[in-house]
Amino acid sequence: MSEPKSDMSPQELADFLINKVMSLCRESHLDQALEVVEQAIKHAPDPTHALLIKARILTGLHLYDDALATTNEALALGEDIDALKLKGNILAIKDDLEGALEIFTNITEIAPKDAESYFLKGGILAEMGRAQEGIEEFEHSLEIDPSIEHVWYSKGMLLLESERYGAAISTFEKTMELTEDFVEPIFFTGIAHRKLGQAKEAIECFHSAAEMWELKALVSRNTEPYEKALGAIENALELDVANIDMWRTRGKLLYKLGHKQEAKAILSNAAELCVQEDNYNDAIKTYDMLIELDPEDEDAKKAREEIISAATNND
Repeated sequence: MSEPKSDMSPQELADFLINKVMSLCRESHLDQALEVVEQAIKHAPDPTHALLIKARILTGLHLYDDALATTNEALALGEDIDALKLKGNILAIKDDLEGALEIFTNITEIAPKDAESYFLKGGILAEMGRAQEGIEEFEHSLEIDPSIEHVWYSKGMLLLESERYGAAISTFEKTMELTEDFVEPIFFTGIAHRKLGQAKEAIECFHSAAEMWELKALVSRNTEPYEKALGAIENALELDVANIDMWRTRGKLLYKLGHKQEAKAILSNAAELCVQEDNYNDAIKTYDMLIELDPEDEDAKKAREEIISAATNND
């Protein structure tokens, strides 16, 4: 980044330094960002914004007491909704739920049209075990702005935890209407269907969630979505243990996660079961997957040829 110009006003210099801070934060250089934000606080005519950035950096460094003190410095300059929200969040991180609840309640009174404040208050109530009150706060938030998908999702999770499965399904469906790439609502819709004994619907949800998480893993080259996809498929298999396609998917996901021997054993067993049931097509597909995962697997190649031969003789 270029150096500041000598003829900058105090506000221009503060803005320049804040931009530098944000760049350092994006690069995860939080210690350096902390040094630069101190300069911005010094030069800014109104340092509230810079103080809040400092507090967020301190929070990122897990220096919660310092972050809280910095937020209080900002609030001493004047009432600020963002500063109050940050203070409430820091108190929640420090497990001072009563203090956080007081802050968020105060914000809803000061800014009754601020949808996020009701959401934050609802989240604290949920953590305190007051699920119904949390749901009501989420509903207040959605009355103000019904387009916030994470509020719908959080409401759905509270309904699910409260064993209100039908309402949870409807709420998760609303979440899915608002966003196409949020997979968790699909998975938890499956959980709700399962709790209601609706196996077919649950399996469809688990299968869809697994496919979407697997795609996310391929795009991001991150293993976490593979783990989530595996969890979804395992939930589906508990409801349909004889589904060969899902056993193949489970084996593939285990292989992607590095559990290669377990994956090969699962796929080999699935193929052998298919042969015992004269289901040669699925057996061949399963060995095809084994060979695709490990082109050097001579045992899989040999078994595949034997199945093709057996299938031909039976014809």
